[in-house]
Amino acid sequence: MLRNLLTAQQCLRTRKIFFCYNLSVITIIEQFLEDKMPKTQIAEILHISRSTLYKEIERGTVVQRKSDLTEYKKYFAETGQAVYEQNRKNSRKPLKMAEAAEFIKYAEEEILTNKMSPDIICGRAKAKNLFKKTVCTKTLYNYIDLGILKVKNIDLPLRVKLNKKSRKIRKNRRILGESIEKRPNKINERKEFGHWEIDTIAGKRNKGSVLLTLDERLTRKRIIVKIKSKTTEAVKDGLLKIYDNFGASAPMIFKSITSDNGSEFSRLAETLPLSNIYYAHPYASGERGTNGKQNSLVRYFYPKGKIFDDVSETSINRVQEWINNLPRKFAEYLTPNELFSKELENLGIMS
Repeated sequence: MLRNLLTAQQCLRTRKIFFCYNLSVITIIEQFLEDKMPKTQIAEILHISRSTLYKEIERGTVVQRKSDLTEYKKYFAETGQAVYEQNRKNSRKPLKMAEAAEFIKYAEEEILTNKMSPDIICGRAKAKNLFKKTVCTKTLYNYIDLGILKVKNIDLPLRVKLNKKSRKIRKNRRILGESIEKRPNKINERKEFGHWEIDTIAGKRNKGSVLLTLDERLTRKRIIVKIKSKTTEAVKDGLLKIYDNFGASAPMIFKSITSDNGSEFSRLAETLPLSNIYYAHPYASGERGTNGKQNSLVRYFYPKGKIFDDVSETSINRVQEWINNLPRKFAEYLTPNELFSKELENLGIMS
């Protein structure tokens, strides 16, 4: 009996918080009431609050008639169970897993294989009308948190926390050239195509090869080139290689470049005389937010400490294309490649 009482106590507490219910143990309440035991004493024996007990009794109490047609009220555990189950059925919408099974399978594959985020998957599927039935981003995240899908949170490379701490601009370092303060608003507000941010991703202890990265601010198009070292000469060689790929159209595509104050970027104006060069404030990486964000995506494939000397061009191009084919919410889930191609078409340039 004592064992059953403990089970009843655990069940009612669990039911109160998590809506768990066990019919076999709540019959104990029914038996106590049959024995005319005071409700306060029942609550004390079961170690539950009186309000919890009263709600349970109210849920399972029904009106009965005697042979002389007089009415009385009685608690039935089975009635309480039936009322509870009906209330739970009406209190929440059923999972859409079955209805959206095709989409769920697609989402799992996109996350595990192509490293897409739930928001991108849901938005892209809706924008392209890929499925008759889908779920929203929040629901997909909920399924992942509940362990319903094959996907785990560790499989979501884009689930990051924003750093909301205010950044202080330090002025104890010299700005190498034209300050970002003089950059026109049309660039700041991303209203014009052809304005880029530049940075490098270093390997182990800043030795050996590094990755030179450029990001177009309007379309988020990314270009990655491996260069020999983190020096002005290596950066110059990398930029000229990129320019050569675009031929005579390069000046229309690279109207401006915004850099940090690293010494490797000190000769950008000399290397690219037809482009406007701007330098961010020292210690203000947020002024080149696009570049910083997309560098973090590269780090998902090449963690800190990676030696780039052994990384092939094929591998780098694969990472570059993954980023450029990642649908973006701000562009109604078009990809940087699609946006970039449209801008080139607007300029009359074949992509």
